[in-house]
Amino acid sequence: MKKLLTFCAAMCAAVTLFAAERVVWEGNKAISWNSDVYPGEQFETPDGIFADLKKDEVIKVTVIAQVDEPQYVMTYKAGDSWEWTDLPTNVADGLMTYTVASDEIAGFIAQRGLIFRGQGYDMTKIAIVTEDEEPVDPDPLQPGEERVLWEGEETLSWNEVAEQPAEVGALLGEKDQLLVTVSAKGAADWPKVLLRDLSSNQVGEDILLNEVSVFPYVATFTLSASDVEGLKDGFKLCGDGVTVTQLVLKKYKEPDEPVEPAEEYTFTTVWTGDIAISWNQEVYAGVEFDTYDAQQDMLAGVAEGDSIHIHYAQTIEGAQFALTYKKGDDWAWTDLTVVVSDDHFAYKIASEDIAQDIADHGLIIRGQGYHAIAIELGKPKTTAVNDVTTVTPAHKIIENGQVFIIKGGVRYNILGAVVR
Repeated sequence: MKKLLTFCAAMCAAVTLFAAERVVWEGNKAISWNSDVYPGEQFETPDGIFADLKKDEVIKVTVIAQVDEPQYVMTYKAGDSWEWTDLPTNVADGLMTYTVASDEIAGFIAQRGLIFRGQGYDMTKIAIVTEDEEPVDPDPLQPGEERVLWEGEETLSWNEVAEQPAEVGALLGEKDQLLVTVSAKGAADWPKVLLRDLSSNQVGEDILLNEVSVFPYVATFTLSASDVEGLKDGFKLCGDGVTVTQLVLKKYKEPDEPVEPAEEYTFTTVWTGDIAISWNQEVYAGVEFDTYDAQQDMLAGVAEGDSIHIHYAQTIEGAQFALTYKKGDDWAWTDLTVVVSDDHFAYKIASEDIAQDIADHGLIIRGQGYHAIAIELGKPKTTAVNDVTTVTPAHKIIENGQVFIIKGGVRYNILGAVVR
């Protein structure tokens, strides 16, 4: 990763400026105005807990429903007669809230407290939320930059984890990626990860992991415009049968231009075939093609600056093209940035470390809705492939999908190494 920031630190100042919350009471009170329906009573708050309450502050009460149709009532004592007067509240997601409407009401509540009434719920906490200033936007990310949003270790069984607020949702853009590191999967028939908004509605498609056998694995959500709209108010992770350890936001970066001219490279075919590619069987019947499984040394000897072309055919509308390598000692699946052309997509190897991992671990050809038909390796014209093929007469042969060069009775691979 080019740059990793722990997002909770980046967001800390923004959140505290926006909303300061102070807890004024904690306990466990059963609320009822009919004990035959639910055993409980009304609750009058202790003296002084609302001292210094101000207009526009929010009284937030944590509630737990205990009957099918609970009734929630928050009451204050108004005017000289201390008349019990119900306040307009909002109840959602286990919280009853009231925004103090005037300085007068704030004064009455500060001096006289509140009475909580109704039917069939428990109260466990009262807090006051102060919105001091307009929210401060978190630092924007630069194109290609990555930021850690969450780290931990959670096993998903349709529970929700790694919740992100609207401030993070506002950072998302079309073609950005959310990268979810999966450390293991369990016995579920259809292990998967997915995204939900803060109302627990699914946004976008599942990523199924039933075909994945090597972990850790990075599940990559590439966001569409509709995904961004669905996640803008905040989001969280859900899924089934997998253990997740990290959530990362990666900003989209336009491919570097221009793409390397073909005449600067000598391209040699290292594999031919016809494999349907798909990462979602419900959309398109296919697989993810691992070159290491097909031939472990298919990409042996690749180097920084080499260009890898994956030729494709039989695409569907909206086909997606992706190329993944297995990074480091743990073989963590990591996506590469590819450039898509009319009949192929290409990756220019960016570093010797990546080259070594590709040589040792191969590549995974991924995406949706196309057939992979050939892999070509392009090497700068000054490298060994040129030397072998031009110094003396030579010819090429293909055996088992692998290219060899015969010169002077000696067999070479495409990198110029003698094959014994």
